[in-house]
Amino acid sequence: MKIVHIAPNSPYNDYWGYQDNLLPKYQKKLGHEVTIIVPNLMHENGSIVQTNCADYRLNDGVRVIRLSRVKRFSNILTTLSSKLDVYELLKELKPDFIFFHGLVSDTIFDAIKYKNNINQKCVIVQDNHLDYNIGFDPKTLKGRILRAYYRRKNKKSISYVDKVYGVTPWRKQYAKDFFGIPDEKLDVLIMGADDEKIDFSNREEIRNKIREQNNISGNEFLIVTGGKIDLKKKIHILMKACSNLESVKLLVFGNVNDDVKNEFEDILKSSTNIVYVGWIDSEKVYDYFFAADLVFFPGQHSVLWEQACASKVPCVFERWEKMEHINNGGNSDFVSPVTEETIKEKIQELHNTEKYEKMKSVAFSEKTDIYLYSNIAKKSLECVKTENEMEMNK
Repeated sequence: MKIVHIAPNSPYNDYWGYQDNLLPKYQKKLGHEVTIIVPNLMHENGSIVQTNCADYRLNDGVRVIRLSRVKRFSNILTTLSSKLDVYELLKELKPDFIFFHGLVSDTIFDAIKYKNNINQKCVIVQDNHLDYNIGFDPKTLKGRILRAYYRRKNKKSISYVDKVYGVTPWRKQYAKDFFGIPDEKLDVLIMGADDEKIDFSNREEIRNKIREQNNISGNEFLIVTGGKIDLKKKIHILMKACSNLESVKLLVFGNVNDDVKNEFEDILKSSTNIVYVGWIDSEKVYDYFFAADLVFFPGQHSVLWEQACASKVPCVFERWEKMEHINNGGNSDFVSPVTEETIKEKIQELHNTEKYEKMKSVAFSEKTDIYLYSNIAKKSLECVKTENEMEMNK
């Protein structure tokens, strides 16, 4: 099957671990011919920069086509429409399946035009990565105007779209509430981890190596956390709760944001059981998860949540409404509200207890295979019916 991804809104870097990298990679591994069309923008040294328009193949065989965005009368309109001219490309590529990333781009109408004029059997799905934390706030005047603007677009396009996925249950709800996507079109397609980056076969060796490098003994209960360290992630609260706890060590990785830097450094100086390793390569994150007895994220969601679950380690997260997907049968637990006291209570509840052993058993089972992109890629294609299925449905 010929699959085309269209990701008109975000910068794209080859071989990164984002969804628009990993879905095409694992769909290709399933035997499909996969192309991704993206803007000529990429991340570089913390900024978004323009790169050349290009057409090339990655090492995994996925074809990448970079295009410049259509220029409107103003930069604001150019950003609002985030339009890539892809109709002629789609006529050339002849996709059977289009995975369209996002709900805010005019480019969707090129995909619909292709479906109407060239291949009426083509399946089109979209996804949504926005929620009330990182999306538009409808309580503001700007948010209300944007909601009306984008709802009108999606009302025109939704009848041609087979499915809209939220990458979390909350983002599925946001697609309904903000963009007006009807219930019957909605589902969840979670994010997760790159199977090839998790070295399960050498798990114990990696675990022991990381612990040895950081002076953590085998009988110490190691909690691991990290990522972007800012006030919203609440890692400083976890640090305060863990500070000088007996038989417990906390290992923190990532870059520290200015809004919490002074407090972070003060806690670190006064604690004997907190190890800070700084920034680590994204591919090494899984090694640090292996070293953990418990992975703990006490604040705002990041894709590290699903990656920790994929690493088959017991996890604790702040409880957020409609985020229960990161607990599949008992691999994870939640804390709410997030305070020093509630975190201490949760650690005591799980520190070498029967409940913890049950979590560990589930985390290490096949229940956490749903967080691997090899399985996520299969679910992403569930709208595609075989010829036999179509005959049976007639």
